[in-house]
Amino acid sequence: MKLPYIIRYLLTAIFAMGSLMGCIDSFEAETSDSGNILVIDARITNHESTQVVFLSRTVAFGTDTLYTVSGASVFLESESGPQYEFQEHEAGEYRSSQVLGLTGGSRYRLAVRTTDGREYYSSFERMPDQIPISEVKIVRDINGLQQEGVSVLVSNQGRSENSGAYRYAYEETYKVVPPFYNPFEWGEVDYTFDDGDGWGVAVEPRAVDVSICYATNESTDIILANTANLGENRIVNFPIRFIGKDNYIIAHRYSILVRQFHQSPEAHSFYSTLEDFSSSESIFNTIQPGFLEGNMRAADGGMVVGYFELSSYSEQRVFFSYEDLFPGEDLPPYLTNCATGAPPLYPEGFHIGPDGVLDGVTGSPLLDAIQANLIAYHAENEDFEDYIEREGRLGGAAPYLTKPLSCVDCTAVGSTEIPEFWIE
Repeated sequence: MKLPYIIRYLLTAIFAMGSLMGCIDSFEAETSDSGNILVIDARITNHESTQVVFLSRTVAFGTDTLYTVSGASVFLESESGPQYEFQEHEAGEYRSSQVLGLTGGSRYRLAVRTTDGREYYSSFERMPDQIPISEVKIVRDINGLQQEGVSVLVSNQGRSENSGAYRYAYEETYKVVPPFYNPFEWGEVDYTFDDGDGWGVAVEPRAVDVSICYATNESTDIILANTANLGENRIVNFPIRFIGKDNYIIAHRYSILVRQFHQSPEAHSFYSTLEDFSSSESIFNTIQPGFLEGNMRAADGGMVVGYFELSSYSEQRVFFSYEDLFPGEDLPPYLTNCATGAPPLYPEGFHIGPDGVLDGVTGSPLLDAIQANLIAYHAENEDFEDYIEREGRLGGAAPYLTKPLSCVDCTAVGSTEIPEFWIE
């Protein structure tokens, strides 16, 4: 299972706390139990969907390794009575057994019971008000490092009665066009020497067009905004993402889905503290007893780290093309250095021993690279026959010119399947 980015932040926090216990006398762990720390990532929204809770465990306080927790019973309990079960989908990942879209009328808590009989509960939390995103804006910009590029800015209208605390995330999808696509690919690799024709590889027409793909990345940072110190209770042009002008992901067509989570003040405070752990300087300057106070508790006083968050959800997607913001300008460089290679079929020291078998040869540089999916066919090497005649040997002769795989085949980076939401 790929760990959510919040779990990775929690792991950093646990490791830092354990490391600091030996050098900061004022810090006291909440339990004398030095192992079996349950790590909970539970972020439930009002968006009608299958909700997910992640459970992991550290071996001991301050270790930097997490293990998924299987076999647990996980429930979302309403203060007014209804209970919603979460079932294990894969190791450590528990999904609601029904589509949930919680409203702000009730309070809810998370209940977890692990296979060792320990029980964990959150405090009862209420769903914050729904605050929709009003606009996601794409602008040509220059960042604080004087780098030219594109800024993604988000705004909302907020509410007048109280300040707003928000957590943001995004999913970006972009078009990949390999600069050296050709309609041929490697066929069958012949790695048998005693079949009469030695080693070799066929080149054949492509079965699938891999000239255009789509790749997707998700945000991995904690992105927080708060209107408490602003002159008005709304978010205006808050920067979500900056992309340098020379970043290939905007070279053709780019889309970003911005996700907004309206948080409670307590949840916002927890994530703000967790965000501080991204800076080692911040850790040593601000460490205090109970500084990573979550809302999860163990019934027997055991150690648990994490937060049960309820947040109202809003999203908005925008598209742009490079030409929209940088008309007539050169595209950013490709993702990969596309230098041409010529790996030999037989290595430099190749020769055949007196008994007719390969002597002292470990393998073919060309065939090994093909089988490792490192290179793609680019062209025939017109110097191949001349090299053999000139040098009088096969060792070091390269029958083909090659390129790094991603420079020819876009599936090394993304998928040829066009996303359902994609608009040209």
